Amino acid sequence: MRLTLLFVGAGPRTLGVLDRLSAHAAATGAAVDVHVVDPHPAGAGRVWRADQDPLLWMNSRAADVTVLPDASSRLEGPVRTGPTLHAWLEAHRTALAEEFARTGQDALRREVLSVHEDTFVSRALGNRYLRWAWDRVVAGLPAGVRLTVHRTRVVDVLDDQRGTDRQHAVLEDGTTLDVDGVVLAQGHPDVVPGPREVAAREFAARHGLGYVAPGYTSDLGLSDDEETLPPGRDVLVAGMGLAFVDLLVLLTQGRGGRFEETPDGPVYHRSGREPVLHVGSRRGVPYRSKITYQLTERPVLPRFLTEQELPSRPVLGLRRDVWPLVAKELAGAHYAELFRAHPGRTTLDPAEFDRRFATARWGDPDLDALVAQAVPAAEDRFDLRRLDRPLDGWWAPTGAAVHDRVRAHVAADVERRGDPRFSMDAAVFSALLSCYVTVAGLAHAGRLDDDSVAEVDGWWHGLFSYVASGPPPRRLRELLALADAGVVRFLGADVRFAPDEVGGCWTARSSNSPDATSAAVLVDARLPRAHVTESADPLLRNLSGRGELSELAGGKLVVDTEQRLVHADGTVHPGRFAVGPWVAGGGWAAAFARPGLDAGFFRLNDRVARGLLGLGAVSVVGPRAASTAPSRRTTAAR
Repeated sequence: MRLTLLFVGAGPRTLGVLDRLSAHAAATGAAVDVHVVDPHPAGAGRVWRADQDPLLWMNSRAADVTVLPDASSRLEGPVRTGPTLHAWLEAHRTALAEEFARTGQDALRREVLSVHEDTFVSRALGNRYLRWAWDRVVAGLPAGVRLTVHRTRVVDVLDDQRGTDRQHAVLEDGTTLDVDGVVLAQGHPDVVPGPREVAAREFAARHGLGYVAPGYTSDLGLSDDEETLPPGRDVLVAGMGLAFVDLLVLLTQGRGGRFEETPDGPVYHRSGREPVLHVGSRRGVPYRSKITYQLTERPVLPRFLTEQELPSRPVLGLRRDVWPLVAKELAGAHYAELFRAHPGRTTLDPAEFDRRFATARWGDPDLDALVAQAVPAAEDRFDLRRLDRPLDGWWAPTGAAVHDRVRAHVAADVERRGDPRFSMDAAVFSALLSCYVTVAGLAHAGRLDDDSVAEVDGWWHGLFSYVASGPPPRRLRELLALADAGVVRFLGADVRFAPDEVGGCWTARSSNSPDATSAAVLVDARLPRAHVTESADPLLRNLSGRGELSELAGGKLVVDTEQRLVHADGTVHPGRFAVGPWVAGGGWAAAFARPGLDAGFFRLNDRVARGLLGLGAVSVVGPRAASTAPSRRTTAAR
């Protein structure tokens, strides 16, 4: 039987599944026609496309990025390994530099010549790695696999009504395809404005104000849009995550400003085209700086967040059952590294501390007493609350004092996370990465209740991103320079951004001071919230309208343990799969994997590839309808 498969989206997820599908098809002799549909070039997709400003960086080191399996990957069937981003750039440095010189891309030429393991490369340069990986996977397709790429969009997929197992796909350019299996891998679809955004736009229009709704920063054209964000004008900015970092770069260096290197760090020289950015968020501080050194010895993980330590009931609550073990895992890694690498800053025998720590429950007063006894310096203790919310409970009489406090926090964070004397932070990073994979596995296996699966994609993912997926330290040093130059002002935590009908302006108030800040422009510097029913993607809208997909409270797609779409009635479609950041509880939504860790990214790709090839053995009586078999849902069948 010759299968026909449709991939909606041509980014790194499709690349990864196609690689595993190719490996299995080569081993089994499967005959497959593959159609990949995306208006953007195959391999990189939209987010990693080439036509981005080289000022926009990836937020992982070149040595920490791979899109193809490596020697650590334990997968079913043959494994065809590939290089990390850094290894690939090393091998192709000269050829790339010559190409960029010929095509007048001088910024990329300079960049590729200076890349080393610790470099955070531009997304435009990362695009070349993805394009190469795509070409390599395509070149390695076995004779039985035929690939067609369509530079358009899929607008609908319908079950065949003629008594077959097939599905009918409609493309925006009028092409139609009859297929056996579908993979939704659109990445980050656009959303239609929700009630909050509509109200904000209407308020801005009434008062002649500026408003920038959540969006993908590289698509907004903010470097050149001086009408919306005028030079020298006060602008309120809601959000201090990675979208904020991109915004900051585009409105400063992107408008001609420059940084001068000095012994005390970068100093910013204005171009005169920058607005003045007043920034705040829930935490009131940017994501934690990336750690720039390597541990000499990784902690043993997992130690406390294990199956043996989890409650035996089949369905768990993330906060009730899992979180105490996560917190203890992080603290355990912190103290293991402190006693191992910095014993002079402790006062107890390491074995005694470890024995007492291992038997204590997280949150017990005895645990706090043990730490106080064994670790004299507060800076050496693991304070999860302070790590997460550094401004909680702090008050200042003026907004200027809040600005100074946040600036001091950012400076201390960058300094500490680049200092091996605090290698405990790197151990916590490793533990958090281990916990993230474990929690994702629990969600995927149906071990978490529905509310907890929503929290995996909510506060838990937010905490992980804040601690472990922050910007390069260089970007935070530049943030400090911009604050010193008067281009950035920090507002503090729990900032309430609101329209002022009487004053005809936007206002911002922090929980850290009594001051209010007003401005004529508000930028919502956050990525669009994943919400399937509000998606601007026509395929998702059509499937949702017919009840052929479902979403959690957080707005993400529900899939079963095989990544198959779950319908609104709880049944599972046997021939439709979904992967990527808009899929609930997946945990491996990133476009890349970290090498050397047997990344779950590749195992998920492998599972989907095997599920697709297995469609050739499925027999369905009558029109292809949702399976009524019990579904081991990601959210756990109840």
